[in-house]
Amino acid sequence: MTTMLDLVSDTRRMAFGSVHDQINLVAQPYTANSTSLVLDMDVSGITQGMTISGGLNVWFVRGIDTASNSVNVIPGFDNSPKKDLAVNEFVYIKPKVTDWYMFETMNQEILRLSTPEHGLYQVASWVADVDPTWQTYEIPTEALNMISLLRVRYRMPGSPDVWYDIPEKAYRLQLNGGSESTLTSYIRLLRNIPSGTEIQFLYKSPFYQATELSDNVNEVCGLSETMVDIPTLGCLATLLRTSESQRAQPQQQGDARRANEVVAGSNLSVAARVEKDHQMRIWEEAARLTSRISYIRSM
Repeated sequence: MTTMLDLVSDTRRMAFGSVHDQINLVAQPYTANSTSLVLDMDVSGITQGMTISGGLNVWFVRGIDTASNSVNVIPGFDNSPKKDLAVNEFVYIKPKVTDWYMFETMNQEILRLSTPEHGLYQVASWVADVDPTWQTYEIPTEALNMISLLRVRYRMPGSPDVWYDIPEKAYRLQLNGGSESTLTSYIRLLRNIPSGTEIQFLYKSPFYQATELSDNVNEVCGLSETMVDIPTLGCLATLLRTSESQRAQPQQQGDARRANEVVAGSNLSVAARVEKDHQMRIWEEAARLTSRISYIRSM
């Protein structure tokens, strides 16, 4: 099982290597929206105006209380969600990048995979009994956002492993406005299928966003196990481009660059190499999908 937390951790490791943020631990259970966070280790290094994070939480620090080892915080900073935290969960002190930022970037990368630009998808299906009178089949709610149909096929009673494909020219697809429409969306066959048979519709389904770090990206988002490295590469490229834009801000630079500093554009060149790897992995998975399901165009 691969979770969103696994992908976020992989991205942090690839972006920063062995350079780690200062961390602390939650000492008492934290309740979402609370303005007090009690930590396990010394809080004297935390100062007013800092940001700290834990899980999907990002807090703005208003002050500290060394007597109770607690931090007075404003929850929901950077439009982050407000979540409970259990004892011993990590809290990052002034992190280079928050889990919340990477989580949101990862979600956007997952959604982009099923856009026309990249063309990946998950294979989904539904099964219905054949309607011998009208040969019309209502599309279920979960399939209304399909990208396209992949295959329509049927099987005769008593032959569970023998499927007969229906060519693309022998059916019509009508989507009526999506799940909020009061009209029925359906598929109509243009040839008769024997009664008593079962018909299966395979379709390209888009990927979905995760809502928690603990979400299984295979079950919740629809990624196959071979695809789970692709969002990580996309998120890493975004981090590298972002860090270069931060270094280019004149208010951050102060003095002119010194000769022994990292040269301008270094992160961009690394990002370009990562993006090349990212695109190559997308092409590989597209080829894998094509090899799994052949297209029946005519018969």
